Amino acid sequence: MNTASARLVATDPALLQALAGAGFADTFQIALTDEQGRLSAGELTRQMFSRTPEWVSLLLATRNRIVALFGLKQADLHIEGDASSTSSSVAGVPVVEQSDEQVQLGFDDKHLDFRIWVRREPGTSELSAQLKVTTVVRTNQLLGRVYLEVIKPFHRCIVPAMLNRLRR
Repeated sequence: MNTASARLVATDPALLQALAGAGFADTFQIALTDEQGRLSAGELTRQMFSRTPEWVSLLLATRNRIVALFGLKQADLHIEGDASSTSSSVAGVPVVEQSDEQVQLGFDDKHLDFRIWVRREPGTSELSAQLKVTTVVRTNQLLGRVYLEVIKPFHRCIVPAMLNRLRR
């Protein structure tokens, strides 16, 4: 079944185990165009973040002003390095691991640790290639738990919006 809009799907259990003690995980998936299906996961990741909707940029700016009061790291949508770089970052998040099929982003912070996997899955004769974005979060303290509860509704809107924008 091909779908031209992002949808929530089951998270791969192996990814949950990659961040032991994680209390939150979700995965969104979208069908890629034939042309996109030939791109690497790194290229798709950079395209996704370079086509961020303006409202997401505004939310991020608001978030940065608020979290600065609590001494948390600022986030941005700046992309460093090229699509083949293994020492780059995307949206201020370090690339942990990268292959043609998958990019893993993430870091550990005082309030929470998180990982994002952007995975390109090849198509078949009946199904186009798919792009899956999985987010896994482990909170470290009360501030992390509160922060996660506040951002979850936004996260669940932002990730599908970014995937849908990728299809345009």
